[in-house]
Amino acid sequence: MNRPYTICYLNLSMEGHIDGDFGRLPEAAPATEVFRQGWLEMHADATIYGAVTMAMFAAGRVGELPKVQKSYPREDYAAPCETGRYYVAISPDGGIAYDSPTIDVRNRGVHGVIHVLTEDISDDYLEYLREHGISYIFCGKEKLDPVLMMEKLYSQFGLRKVIISGGAYADWTLLSHGLIDEIKVMLVPVVDGDPNSHTLFKRMEGEESHPVALSLVSAEPVEGDGLMLTYKPKNAR
Repeated sequence: MNRPYTICYLNLSMEGHIDGDFGRLPEAAPATEVFRQGWLEMHADATIYGAVTMAMFAAGRVGELPKVQKSYPREDYAAPCETGRYYVAISPDGGIAYDSPTIDVRNRGVHGVIHVLTEDISDDYLEYLREHGISYIFCGKEKLDPVLMMEKLYSQFGLRKVIISGGAYADWTLLSHGLIDEIKVMLVPVVDGDPNSHTLFKRMEGEESHPVALSLVSAEPVEGDGLMLTYKPKNAR
């Protein structure tokens, strides 16, 4: 299959949490800065986020939308975009709000947006995306097809290298389907014991267990007692 080279890249507490209070301590700052610089140096064409994470980068969750009278064909839509870089939102049921066709956060520069949908999405939300200049692709009728998603990102948008960076369900979806080539995580020297934090990967409740074996590529100590770990999943397509 033709798909982008995909790197799972996240900043973690020592117990593997991807969110929580651990980043607030000053001891987390040096390794986190190395992590952020590494993000820029990868020069990825896009960053993929799950719905919850993407809502934090966009404009939150959308409220009730006006009802539309027209019916849109379930065909992919590419809005004009001059940036050449994208944020990809995996949110098949819609729900993410946008203020504009681009997002510029964390000193990463301006990115366009590609929203991943399933065909059972409402016409109301399709019109909302078009009004805001947001591209979208259909990847499944009622259930997300992550393989089709990656193929379309490659063929229709020319994405050759992408980062996936949460949440835990999105990370696992790609990993479990053999769609991640490299796992690169920064362990910062902090623990928080948060019982509500997500770990790096999490499968949906009721989903059958299919563990994935990894090969260690490197373990690199960084400034501030952090540790950058790089693994290759053995199930990569």
